[in-house]
Amino acid sequence: ELGKCERPELRHLRHPQLGLTDSIVYTRRCIKPLRDSSDRDAVTNITLPLLTNKATINLAACPRLDLGPCDYISLQVPPPYPERQYRHLIFGVASTYDRVRESLPALAHWLSGTGAQLVAIVMDGDHLGANYNLTALEEEYRRWEVNATLLAPSMLRHTESLHGGDKGGGGGGENGSQRKSIEQYHFLLVREMVAVASPETRWLGVMDDDTFFPSLYTLDAELAQHDHTRPAWLGAMSDDFSSIRVWGIMAFGGAGAFLSLPLAREIEPLSEQCIREALAPATGDGILRDCIYANTRTKLSLVHGLHQHDLRGDASGFYESGARPLSVHHWKSWYRAPLPQMAAVTGVCGDCFLQRWRFGGDTLLANGYSIAQYGDGLADTLDFARIEGTWESPDSHDYDFSYGPLRPRLTHRQKKSYHLVDVSV
Repeated sequence: ELGKCERPELRHLRHPQLGLTDSIVYTRRCIKPLRDSSDRDAVTNITLPLLTNKATINLAACPRLDLGPCDYISLQVPPPYPERQYRHLIFGVASTYDRVRESLPALAHWLSGTGAQLVAIVMDGDHLGANYNLTALEEEYRRWEVNATLLAPSMLRHTESLHGGDKGGGGGGENGSQRKSIEQYHFLLVREMVAVASPETRWLGVMDDDTFFPSLYTLDAELAQHDHTRPAWLGAMSDDFSSIRVWGIMAFGGAGAFLSLPLAREIEPLSEQCIREALAPATGDGILRDCIYANTRTKLSLVHGLHQHDLRGDASGFYESGARPLSVHHWKSWYRAPLPQMAAVTGVCGDCFLQRWRFGGDTLLANGYSIAQYGDGLADTLDFARIEGTWESPDSHDYDFSYGPLRPRLTHRQKKSYHLVDVSV
């Protein structure tokens, strides 16, 4: 009966995943994008309020909702990104079967239909009794138009035991896989990606299963600033200086670490040697760093916009700052943010993701993330060029080098935020 009288948007609001109560306050605003090349980083002032008509409705009933015609407002935004193919990019990830399966929708946001390739080492893929079907999971990836190669440990191309001198042709099934760590598989991604490289290949990206790229277009544009015909290693350090004190200077894999094919081919024959010589505690990123420094003359080149995102708790300060991230990380664990839904707006206006507008003097729209309403006239006095330190321990000064100078966190009385939960395209 509800389907006979409801509006389409109300049907979407009833989805159990949204977790809404039966009684909600409903409002809407329609935005007309105007293609423009103005300063994307500027906080544009709009004198009109963002939220106008509101109505309290009961989703469990058949609401008679009449808000009148949708109230349109025009916003200047960048044009959509051009559609391109990225067959010159290969990405690698080492994880468990369940996480590789669960990561598909997020990976598909930036990989689907792009021609880029994904190589995944499924570290428990040989586990006896688990009944994991890598072929079926590969087919599922293809249905999402993601070109993926999934490898169980027994399918890897290494020729030595990683903990000694035993010779063998593969990973040795379940018993062999138990002798290897996720950190070692992370490093071995380089060998597996080199094996599937083609004459078109330029860059190999080593990442975590929760590394997220809002767009391959912007990432590829940054990679194109570097010479892929020579040995090159690109990445970002942690944004938390305390992590750098512990783990040292290296490309942190959560942000995405990129090797040119010449560098990858230089270290690939040394895979087992580099693992044996790794200094404890050996992380995958650390093994890669030590292997490169000990055996090549290549040094790390830092790439602005790649984010390890070692932020715990509330990361809204970053996402409401007008940032233009090439990558983000930890969005499913250290903090929670629906990145695939948030970044869906890149399909409409490209670089408008997280672009900011101020409405009516008290409201800030961070496109794709939140609507924040400021009390006490704060919207007129805050320095929006500074990031609000909303995450854990921003006063430790360990984030000053990456995000500083910060501004203090506001109280709930001073700022009320409505965060994006879902999108319908």
